[in-house]
Amino acid sequence: MSVDWDKVGSDAFERIVDALLSRKWRDIAEVTCPDGRGGDGGIDIEVRQRDRRRVYQLKYFPDGFSGTLRDTRQGQIRESFKRAMKLVPPPVDWTLVVPAKLTPTERTYVLEKLVRNVEAGTQAPTIAILDRVELDQLLIDFPDVYNFLGRDKMRSDVELYRLEEATLLSDGRVRALADRVRNLGNLADGTDLYWGFDIASAGGVVTISARPKDPQAHIKNPITVAVDGVFSSKHFAVQQDFERSVRFGASGKVVLPPEVVRNLRVEGPELIAGVHSNVEVHLEPLNENPHVGAPAELKFFDDDDLVSASHEGRVAYLNPGTVGFTLKIEFYEHLTVELLFPLDKSVPGEARLSYNFRRIRPADALGVIEILSAIRRGKGTCKAYIDDNFLMSMSFNEPAHDDTDDELTVLSGIAYDLKVVQEFCHVKFAIPDELTAEERIDLRVARILIDGHVVTSPNARTGTITLTGRDSPNLREVLTSGGQVSFTAKELKFSVGSKELVLGNVLVFHPRATALNGLEAAEALDAGRGEGFQVHLRPGDDPYFYLAMPRQMSNPTAPMSEWTLVGWSLSDITQPGTSEVE
Repeated sequence: MSVDWDKVGSDAFERIVDALLSRKWRDIAEVTCPDGRGGDGGIDIEVRQRDRRRVYQLKYFPDGFSGTLRDTRQGQIRESFKRAMKLVPPPVDWTLVVPAKLTPTERTYVLEKLVRNVEAGTQAPTIAILDRVELDQLLIDFPDVYNFLGRDKMRSDVELYRLEEATLLSDGRVRALADRVRNLGNLADGTDLYWGFDIASAGGVVTISARPKDPQAHIKNPITVAVDGVFSSKHFAVQQDFERSVRFGASGKVVLPPEVVRNLRVEGPELIAGVHSNVEVHLEPLNENPHVGAPAELKFFDDDDLVSASHEGRVAYLNPGTVGFTLKIEFYEHLTVELLFPLDKSVPGEARLSYNFRRIRPADALGVIEILSAIRRGKGTCKAYIDDNFLMSMSFNEPAHDDTDDELTVLSGIAYDLKVVQEFCHVKFAIPDELTAEERIDLRVARILIDGHVVTSPNARTGTITLTGRDSPNLREVLTSGGQVSFTAKELKFSVGSKELVLGNVLVFHPRATALNGLEAAEALDAGRGEGFQVHLRPGDDPYFYLAMPRQMSNPTAPMSEWTLVGWSLSDITQPGTSEVE
């Protein structure tokens, strides 16, 4: 495998060496090729590993530098070397690249005599030669470069790939198909020095994707795309997405349908260059900003410039456009805030919110709701930070009230109740996708009990006490006209979705409970048969008994008459009438 270096020409020689060295040092060091050979300060190709500099000096001398051209060409080599040695820092390696087999005299000049031009006090570099033999070896190591050079001479490949018209019914047909696809890919890769091409076929649609073979492919052979199109009124939404993408670098794919695109002009690698019509254009921005994944914080300030809420998430996207930039932050794995921020502060920006509450933990749900509420409230200022560094300040317009606000209020209550109850019961699980009204009431009742208050419960419509056989005036009062009753419900349980929660012992009481079977209970006491008799009670004229957990109360020894009943306060559920505990 070799190139006719005598005929390839200076420009092609430089491109070939550029490509070969870029591949040789790929993923090891940074390779740069200054524009303008000879006016480059002694550098044709530079390889940097941190502070370590290597210089490759290219000279297209296919017939060497002896004979009548010796003085001229050796002088050119010497001057390039001297310029390189004035670099700061100077190179640790200096290599002459020539497409010739050098004579012993020529090699001696480079390897032994050039070093005499190093000024005193400067560390001499390691000097080497990359000649025709080693260039041919590099072509063997990187065959895609050779394929590119020989693409116009490989017409036999056309005959080879007429095989796709043959049947695939012979033995080894899967392997044969794989080989054909692989070889076609190699041919595609060989059409350009800097770009490779991945070919895929799915459902009759062939996709060709450009892949950089050189880290500087976008500089050495940039791909540019120009779209000539027009938006009609029925493509208003597409037009908005397109303008967001161009103006602010907004995230998300933009699809321009064929009726919008008049033609698409591609400039760059020969394989894909040209003008295309009747095409659908997919635009998707790159997301390679180094800040992606960094901590990001939104701080909300009230009218007094005090922090009213602060939440930290992660940068999911950061990209510039023509008039501003887009910052997308992900919070709690369930909320994405995308901010389109104009550089001109007189121009309004835009906030785009995306969220869901499926399989979310209560504490995370509260965080999401607080952010949404702060943005929707439209009051005060919001400041964005990345890695604790201030980025921008903004304010939001208050949207018209809609069902969203009511839904967030309901969900906030559920999340807070469940968070408190889970912590008390030492369990953790996500908020169920659906909760019945009964489950929400049970959850609110449990939270109020844990907070140390008195509350009514639909599960306490009636109560039962078992007599011990001992009589008393208070008992007779309850049995005949009603009075204060209290008893303990052991290990009170309730369900939220498929989960069972245990609160423990709960005090059940009422100041004016009445006995449903008071006459029978009184007769049993009179006859000496009171022990074990079950008295069925109702909560006076109220719909439910009162519940309390004295161990959670701030002053459990206070008389029950001083305990205050707390309502459910569920905005969309009406609580049957309540009264103050006397």
